[in-house]
Amino acid sequence: QVNVEAGRHLRAMVYLLHAHFGRDGREEGEALLARRSGDADNPRILTAFNEKTPDWLSFFMFTFITDRDGKYQLAALAESGFDPLSRSCRFMLTEEAHHLFVGETGVGRTIEAICAAMVKAGITDPYDTEAIRKLGVVDLPLLQRKANFHMSVTRDLFGGEISSNGAEAFNTGLKGRYNEAKLTGDDHQLQDATYKVQRVVNGELVWEDVPALRAINSRLLDDYIADCQGGIDRWNKSIEKAGDRKST
Repeated sequence: QVNVEAGRHLRAMVYLLHAHFGRDGREEGEALLARRSGDADNPRILTAFNEKTPDWLSFFMFTFITDRDGKYQLAALAESGFDPLSRSCRFMLTEEAHHLFVGETGVGRTIEAICAAMVKAGITDPYDTEAIRKLGVVDLPLLQRKANFHMSVTRDLFGGEISSNGAEAFNTGLKGRYNEAKLTGDDHQLQDATYKVQRVVNGELVWEDVPALRAINSRLLDDYIADCQGGIDRWNKSIEKAGDRKST
């Protein structure tokens, strides 16, 4: 179902290109349909979508972490002044929510199975991976590595944290910020506003105030990370509850 809906999202974008952008749109639409993830000769432009998904845990991590980028990109485009694009993205967001649910509950069930097996076997060290895997489950360190990998490749999907392209897309009304219509405290034009962005300067992480228009991508990434954290907190609570059962 996730794959079918993702394919439908692709076709929706192709329809917009065909219907509203003439010959250039038709050519771009055909190129989108021809592109294949992982194809050595014609791969997806965004490398996160060329990575293999070799197992169910990878699929669950993809739908929880990488598909969540889709939620935020669609939400930004749903604020577009180009009405056909805005309406299409709002429809796709309803299906994207199902993808995130599949990912969060899939990883959640995996964690519950790991913890239940460890409690039953009396294993308290999560790094005793050999003993844990003999129980027929994966181990928590593997789950952590999967999460780290998918988060790393997904960050690239947001583009540069400081971006003139992001500013242009906002200024031209192509897209907005996440939940733009609900934001208060500024004029929604951001000509004089600033936003704090964390950057590496001389080998150290520092916070800098940068023009908010050029930090559109960074703000979307911050909103995305906060959203991911909610699901991760729920996973951690499952682990904590399993530890409490063990202690009692």
